[in-house]
Amino acid sequence: MYWIYFVIFTLIIFVPTIVHEGIMGLSVVQAQEYSILLLGTMGFVLFGSLEKRQKSDLREKNVMIGQMNRTNKDLAHSYLYIGEINRRLDIISNIVLGFPESSQLTLKKQRELYESIMEAIRLFGKSNDFVIRFTDLNTGEILKEIKSNDRVAINFPQKDCNPEVPILENNQILAIPSPKAMDNVYACIIVKKDKPQQSKGDAETMKVLAMQALSLFMLINRKKNGHKRNPQD
Repeated sequence: MYWIYFVIFTLIIFVPTIVHEGIMGLSVVQAQEYSILLLGTMGFVLFGSLEKRQKSDLREKNVMIGQMNRTNKDLAHSYLYIGEINRRLDIISNIVLGFPESSQLTLKKQRELYESIMEAIRLFGKSNDFVIRFTDLNTGEILKEIKSNDRVAINFPQKDCNPEVPILENNQILAIPSPKAMDNVYACIIVKKDKPQQSKGDAETMKVLAMQALSLFMLINRKKNGHKRNPQD
């Protein structure tokens, strides 16, 4: 298209040479003027058409860039989601498959299993501040409390969290009990929210974690009681 414009520009320059006599009753000067006007108009129309096409191409380019950016964001979000799902599956697998026989439950293994459960609570509960309480269902006595860190201070009545009470939630606290008790002992995960409007995360998975923590606690207690009854072990 640029070559066409160049040809028109060249013809305009050489109009006086090409048009040297009158045409259709026009004088030589008038014929030259109309010829230049016609060629100029053709150049202007050609230039306008080129500019319009460039603007259209630019709009299409912007649309494609926008679609590409959205696609990249969607892909990034999908990769993050897949990564989080894989991490969740790995954590749950480590917890479920990591439970050994009572005779193999060493102190190191106990710490590893509790750490796996606590890592899962951080992920699913979306908070770094929480406690796991193990409570006697009959007396309400707290038998053991595991904190995510030494700075955690959660003032929460234990009676408000038991297997008969559904998940309790307010602006500061999320309390999830184990679905059932074992030998009149139940577990409760109490999470301190980072933000008042923070979602409660995956509550059903948290119930499973509470039950896993309770199972580990009871397994450890049975191992201790077994040693008390059988000193030779």
